[in-house]
Amino acid sequence: MAGPVLALDIGGTKLAAGVVSPDAEVVGEGTAATDPAARPPEVSEALFELAEQVLRRGRLQMRDLAAVGISFGGPVDYEAGTVVTCHHLAGWEGVPLRDIVSERTGLPAVMDNDANAAALGETAFGAARGCQHVLYVTVSTGIGGGLVLGGRLHRGLNCMAGEIGHTHLVPYGPRCTCGRLGCLESVAAGWAMVRDARAALDGGAVSALRSIPPEELSARHVAEMAQTDALAEQIMDRAGEYLGLGIARAVTLIGPQVVVIGGGISQAGDVLLGPLRRGFERYVMPEVARGLRLLPGELSPRWGLYGAAALALRELLPVD
Repeated sequence: MAGPVLALDIGGTKLAAGVVSPDAEVVGEGTAATDPAARPPEVSEALFELAEQVLRRGRLQMRDLAAVGISFGGPVDYEAGTVVTCHHLAGWEGVPLRDIVSERTGLPAVMDNDANAAALGETAFGAARGCQHVLYVTVSTGIGGGLVLGGRLHRGLNCMAGEIGHTHLVPYGPRCTCGRLGCLESVAAGWAMVRDARAALDGGAVSALRSIPPEELSARHVAEMAQTDALAEQIMDRAGEYLGLGIARAVTLIGPQVVVIGGGISQAGDVLLGPLRRGFERYVMPEVARGLRLLPGELSPRWGLYGAAALALRELLPVD
């Protein structure tokens, strides 16, 4: 049986490192804030130091590990092991992070974007265990997705398959972070919820959200107040219905066994998943969705670590 693996997760606001066994036990872990002003060498060094701290606490050394998996918060070139771009941290374009990590640790390494990693993590350890065909959708500051088809990650042309957040949904809709108009992300992501809340408040809407300083307002505030505040509920309902529509379109094309909803905003529970399910049922063909399960992810808040570990275990190490 393969030994434990080192799991590394680089996000826009947080770094995480952990040691994960093949049976999904997190032997040790640690987190640190990501410095948004830091360049890739500084971020990498902070991540390596975090990994060393985790190993020291667990009385482990690199030679005790079998491989390294890396979950990165942005598009990557899987075959080359390089970062394509990052919308949250500067200077990462073209950085050969996989090889940097492998050289530093002395271990074989594999890297993928965070949504692909989480899709594989939920398939290996979480809500989609035992499934061969999985659509994973992450709803957070942005919206991402990953596909597992035939039990393996499907990356597609340019390693960009599964990017459901940038499928076109609303003709001439709001401008998205990718520069285009009307993407799913532009109407249902966390940043879009905040934009809509601020616009309503600027227009004079009566809401408890007004008690939060505008510069501090977040999608978490909208989700937390949605059960008691009409404006917050309206925003979550609209976002959830758009998500349901986007997922219905994806399901019609892909035909998965299960759709797993992850990401920070998914932790809002029924205030998001309720309208999402209603929207999905409204727009999907019943014949397409027969037998399909739509489930919340099970790996929060460790989906980054579990996803990185699943990459190392599934993509690098032989199965006994």
